[in-house]
Amino acid sequence: MKKEFLKRITDAHSWLGLIISGLLFIVFFAGSIALFRAEITQWSMQPHFEPSRGAPLPVSQILEIAIKDRAFEPKEHLTLVKPSKHSPYYKVYVDVEHEPGQEDHDALLIDPITGEIIASVDDFYLANFIYELHYDLNIPAGSYIIGFITLFFFFAIISGIFMHARKLFSNFFKYRAQKQKRSQLLDMHNVVGVMSLPFTIMYAISGLIFNLVIIYQIAFAVILYKGDQQALLDDAGYQAIEPKWTNTPWENPKVDQILQNIKAKYKSEPSLIRFYNYGDNSAVMQIRGEIQSEFAYRYETAITVSNQQALYIKDNNNPNTLVKGLYVISRLHFGDYAGLDLRILYFILGLGVCALIVTGNLLWIEKRSKQRNHSVKTLAFVNNFTLWSTGGVVLATAVAFITERVIPITFSQRPDYMVYSFIVTLVIVACLLPVNKNKKVFLGYLLKISGIILLSVVILDWLMFGFVILELWQQEIKTVIATEIGLISVAGLFIYASNKLIHHRKKIQENNENNENNENDALLVSQN
Repeated sequence: MKKEFLKRITDAHSWLGLIISGLLFIVFFAGSIALFRAEITQWSMQPHFEPSRGAPLPVSQILEIAIKDRAFEPKEHLTLVKPSKHSPYYKVYVDVEHEPGQEDHDALLIDPITGEIIASVDDFYLANFIYELHYDLNIPAGSYIIGFITLFFFFAIISGIFMHARKLFSNFFKYRAQKQKRSQLLDMHNVVGVMSLPFTIMYAISGLIFNLVIIYQIAFAVILYKGDQQALLDDAGYQAIEPKWTNTPWENPKVDQILQNIKAKYKSEPSLIRFYNYGDNSAVMQIRGEIQSEFAYRYETAITVSNQQALYIKDNNNPNTLVKGLYVISRLHFGDYAGLDLRILYFILGLGVCALIVTGNLLWIEKRSKQRNHSVKTLAFVNNFTLWSTGGVVLATAVAFITERVIPITFSQRPDYMVYSFIVTLVIVACLLPVNKNKKVFLGYLLKISGIILLSVVILDWLMFGFVILELWQQEIKTVIATEIGLISVAGLFIYASNKLIHHRKKIQENNENNENNENDALLVSQN
């Protein structure tokens, strides 16, 4: 490999890595947490409501409860998500009549035993907020930004392989703990990069497919399908459901019987039911479900309620290659195909990539600071930006967790204030950065405060909901306590890392002071 080519690809690797580092850290940090989105949602929600005992109500009765006394628009949709292991309540989305600019649906949480509407789905927004940070930063067109960030990340992975191809395995376990700081950072960066290589390549490719799929569709429609968009949609497995409204009320709708038939056919509970023209003789049920015992097996069908005729069926007997391929990629991306232990491994690897990003920035700063013509302002900006986009995001996330817990669910703007707490924390950290000269110590304090906040969240849980949590445990509902154990573990990791950063820096300062004292003593001796 020519030295000139290697130099250029190294420069491109370092500069691209630096440019995308902030957003890439958010993507991996938020994505690592979002692996447990269902558990976090249950942790947020479950302690507020005492668990009910008894047999669940049928779906048909839950639907009637949901639309009662609401301005339901039956020509639109009525969507129900059934309870699951980590989501113990029905989620019902009722499309309502609305003025332009207003909400077009009510999102309801309904107790499956009592039928009581206990809250709005949107009242517990923390997990979805973190998930949306992962894939679109919670901003308009954010998914496209993340898509291009993923594209640059993929290039950084490939360029990194080229850079270390010769010594990729021989230096795999090389870590120069007693050498210069740059050597330690470089070894840490390389080891983490190699160990997480299959993981990062999978995430880069799957992220590209998810975030830039609309661009692929446009290209396919123009080039391969010569503008025939309907042919593209047909091949992609998309089928529109557009029943004509007859204005004739349905008679004896066998909703529960249809669901029982689907469950018996696929040996799996339907997870989502959506109605078109609910209550009319033309009503259609769209039903989706997954078979957890298979790696990538899910089914979808649309059935007319009046005569139980299937409009279409998508399952392993009627597969669509594109849809099945995307589902395989989705399961790989979210790590939800092999139990909790795999997601924990994904979480550890995700945090490893976060460390990869931070060490990469520190390497860039270390290298530039040794150049004679380096810009002090540029180095200061990169230092501050690295701290803000890493330590600041970690602290803001911890604050969002405690805000989610302390704000009462009766407060109508609860989700908004949780988001405000995240943004305000980032602003405060940004304001404090310029006045803190010792960046590593400041990062250590950010991590320590984050750890203390997460421990406080667990303490608040038991002060506010101790009896409910114990009752949930007795009913074999262990997600709340499991989430708390996760919070304690992460808090311990943050506090441990913060102590290392703070004590290491203090040790360096003490050594520098001792060296200065020794030099002064030597100077006095020479003068005497």
